[in-house]
Amino acid sequence: MMHPGKPDRVRASIIGFLAMIGIALLLETAGLAQRTVQKGSGIEGFRELRWGTSIEQSSKIYKDLHFEKYVISGSKEEPWKVYVRTVEHGEIEDVTFDSIEYWFKGDHFYKISAVLHSRIGPRTMVTRAENAFARMNDRLRSRYGNPADHKVDYVTEFIVVVREATWVVDPSAITIKYEGVGRTNEDLFTLTMQEKPKR
Repeated sequence: MMHPGKPDRVRASIIGFLAMIGIALLLETAGLAQRTVQKGSGIEGFRELRWGTSIEQSSKIYKDLHFEKYVISGSKEEPWKVYVRTVEHGEIEDVTFDSIEYWFKGDHFYKISAVLHSRIGPRTMVTRAENAFARMNDRLRSRYGNPADHKVDYVTEFIVVVREATWVVDPSAITIKYEGVGRTNEDLFTLTMQEKPKR
């Protein structure tokens, strides 16, 4: 025989469980919003900077942003201006990166490149970089579906595996790349997020 108050307790438990799921989803959404600038379902930039923001405006938003280097991509193109922050929060999607670079094309914020170095150790089966690639790959697949482009290459001289996947989330493109352990026992995980190239 069912206790008179039992259906109410069961109903309250179910409502409480659903409320916890709702709060978890809300927190995940809020966390993502802190990590990337979004509008609708697309990604409009990185953290507080929208694609196309000028260097001057970016320096007002991030007062610790300073010039690091020029990168030449082609003989006829203007060099990229690469900036870094002195007080950078290196975590993106629960992965802590060694460095995050802010790339400007002309005077416009165009992309970020985040890098994680790791190495194989005496008791290491899976390195930090390889683990980070797997976790980020799972998260992005779960959120955006299968990547628009995915490839695995083997560099036979060093028996190095290179895995790369790209998602297009208008108006952005997200690429993750894992370069396996070579002669130096070091490997590399790179996250690139940029304004989608115009055709």
